[in-house]
This record gives sequence, structure tokens and C-alpha cells, in this order.
Amino acid sequence: MRARYFVLAILAIALSGCAAGSRLAAGTKHDATEPIPWISATPTTMLLPTPSPTPIPAGTRPCQAADVQAVFGGIGALTGGQLAASILFGNRSASACVLWGVPAVQLFDSGGHQIPLTARPAQGLPPAGPILVQPGTADVQPHIPRAGIAYVGIEWQTHDGAGLACVPTPREATAVVVSLTGGGSSPRVALSDAMARWSTIAPCYGQVTVSPFQPWPSPEASPAPNPLDSLTIRIDAPSSVTAGSVLRYTVTLQNTGNQPVVFPADCPIYLEWASDATRAFAKEPHILNCRPAGSIAPGQSVRFAMQIPVPSGTQPAPYDLRWQFVDLPGPELRQGKATVTVSG
Repeated sequence: MRARYFVLAILAIALSGCAAGSRLAAGTKHDATEPIPWISATPTTMLLPTPSPTPIPAGTRPCQAADVQAVFGGIGALTGGQLAASILFGNRSASACVLWGVPAVQLFDSGGHQIPLTARPAQGLPPAGPILVQPGTADVQPHIPRAGIAYVGIEWQTHDGAGLACVPTPREATAVVVSLTGGGSSPRVALSDAMARWSTIAPCYGQVTVSPFQPWPSPEASPAPNPLDSLTIRIDAPSSVTAGSVLRYTVTLQNTGNQPVVFPADCPIYLEWASDATRAFAKEPHILNCRPAGSIAPGQSVRFAMQIPVPSGTQPAPYDLRWQFVDLPGPELRQGKATVTVSG
């Protein structure tokens, strides 16, 4: 499985992890009159780095239900049609406590009914040792780096493994409860994330993977500047596409700065997705084929060919197609956007 667990960072770019193994072989300079070809390379990981464990003082007590402040950390994409979410835990008490192990997770629908689940522990993670939750962390917030808090990750499939819709349609969860290894459970945590309206927790066949309690990484003291900060993003896409086909479009990156933009040695990761107000038909991370571009001079632009599958069961409707980088620091979130209508 994974050596480190995914935590939502898709729309909170400062928290996105770097992709290991994303370095692509250098290629020849591309003909500028044609878009640079799309490649199917996907990031080997979009995970937060695993921080060094904090020493646990002798005699530190287990966290109880009355101690924890739990918040929903949001939803993000993995590869292969998987989504993942996180639940963050702060400490309302005046003394430190510890959480450990793989907890039981319960999901509830909008009617308050529990959704039957088959849960299994995530593989390839650090040992499920005790995680110190510091006092004074009750103001925990999603997407905000914070030392001294813990989180649990859950992961699920959005299709049957072959790209087909799950039958029956999985129930959508609106709340989650996490058991505590020291006894009791968290209160019901509402699964509300306005920025992830097109990603819902609806596990295919009720199957989920659950991580052990993990420490949340501390914020970086001085994040490196974004090397692609001066690039604007434009999507050129057909006005319509047929369900069951592949949507082919281009992304144009233009350098609006006064210095050349040099792509880093590890080509950046981008995320592409298509959604309306209530549903999505695609959401995939890939590695940009940046080697043929090399750099972009001031005032110049480079086009990149893109493609994304449109599942055969996609409901006919207009969808917003969006494209953005996801693993670069920088305060400004930039996206390309176009509207594409899916026909049956």
C-alpha cells in the first residue's frame, strides 16, 4: 500500500506533498506549433511527509472522548478512482494525551442511519504507536498545518475497480464517528467541505481502508517560492463530448512575469477534474510532460495536450472542467476552467 497516508491537500496547496519518482527523462525540444503530447505518468504519491515522532512523556494518559475536538479535514483524490479523507483531532483538555492504533470508523447518512462498512487497516504505514496530542489545540482547523494534533485517514473506491458504477449505488455519508483507543468515541463529525462538493464519501460496496492515528506535520517555517508562480492557465476544450469516450483538450501555460519560468527537475503534478454542483465524472492527478518545454520565456506560452476519460454512465449535463497544479507552494490558487457538455 503506501508508506505514508494521503491527507487532503488538493484545494489547500500548501499542504500537498511532493511526488516521489516524478522525474522524467529529458526529451528533445518540441515543435512550438503543436501541443506537447500528453503522457499517462501518475505521481507515485501525493502524501504528506511523515514527521519524526514526538517523544511521549512517561505517564501520559490516553485521550478520552471528552478530550478530543474532531473536525473533518476534507476529501482529495488518489489514483485509480480512489478518494481519501481525513479527520483531525485536537485536545480540549489542559494536559497532553495520546491516541494510537487503527480505530473503528462509522459512517452515517443524511437520515442518521449507519452505513454498513467493511473496513481494513491501511498497509505500509509507520507502526501504529502512540501519537501525542498537545493541550490547547481545540481550535484545530482543516487545511491548516498544526503541530501537536493527530489525524485518521480513510480511503475508498468510487467505482467497481473496472471503471463501472457500483451496483447498488452506494449511500452518501454526511457524518463520521471514530472510536478512541483509550475508550469511547468522537462525537459525530459532519462531513461538510464546500470546496469538495464534487467529492462525496460514498464507498463502493461499503469498503474502506483506515489508517492508524498519525501525527499532523508541522507547518514549514519558510516555504520555498513557487517556481511557476507567474504562469497563467487556460483550457481549450470541445464544447461537448460523448459519454464513454475520451475528452481531449489542451492547457496553455503563459508566462506573465519578467523572468523565464524554468520547470523543476521533477516535473510538477497537476489535477484535472470535471464536475457540476452535485456530481463529478472525472478526477485524476498526473505528472506534466514538462521536459520537452524546458522553460517558458517572459510573454511566451506553451500548450500541453490533455485527456481524461468520460465514463459510459456519465449523466448528460454541462460540467465544469478544471485544471491546476497541486504540489507547489504559493498563496495563490490558480485554475484553468472550461465548460463541457456530456451527451449520451
